[in-house]
Amino acid sequence: MNSVPGDQELPLEEHIKELRSRMMIVVIPIILVTSIVFIYSGGLLRIIWNNAIPVPMTIYSPMELILTRFKLSLVASLFIGIPLLVYEVFMFIAKGLYKNEKMFFIKIVPFSFILFTLGAFLAYFLILPLLFKYTMFYSNDIADPQVSVIKTIDTIITLIIGFGLIFQFPLLLISAIKMGILKFEFFKGKRKFIYGALLAFAFFISPDPSAISELIVALVLVMLFEFSLIIARYF
Repeated sequence: MNSVPGDQELPLEEHIKELRSRMMIVVIPIILVTSIVFIYSGGLLRIIWNNAIPVPMTIYSPMELILTRFKLSLVASLFIGIPLLVYEVFMFIAKGLYKNEKMFFIKIVPFSFILFTLGAFLAYFLILPLLFKYTMFYSNDIADPQVSVIKTIDTIITLIIGFGLIFQFPLLLISAIKMGILKFEFFKGKRKFIYGALLAFAFFISPDPSAISELIVALVLVMLFEFSLIIARYF
């Protein structure tokens, strides 16, 4: 096998020491940011709740509010921790990568973060208010809605992460086309089936009885699909 230029073979112990050092660079900031954000997590929780949930907060156990604030603090710290983790992993493996592999990594990872952020913003500012507003609206004539703080925050986090992952769809499709796994000819005359599959997937992942959020998700997926084809064809 041809070795990468400039790469040096080191004992396993040296690799483990380097990996441990790089992981400490990631873990320590996450702990510090989590601790700092926790101090202000009450205000952060109120901001999130006022934007997405149309009913007052309700807790069902003494520790529920504390656990919820801790989860919010940890998730907030991961916005710094995950990019830092990716960078440290890249620096750890960079010596063993060829130039074209490094360039692929440098191009794809920032684009992936941008897409994830767009998906998270869409979920938080559009899907969540619609989902909770219409869900609560349909239950008002039967019972007074009360929702658990921790379960609601879990749902919010899950939806935000889910939409961030959905926005990775262009990267997967473009990579599959560029690597020859899929061909442009495959999509000719099959858009109706593809759109139908995307619509079915949207209804599967979004539990909104009003069907509004599902249609938004389906529309976003179709737009991402068409955008991916354009990027793959001309770039």
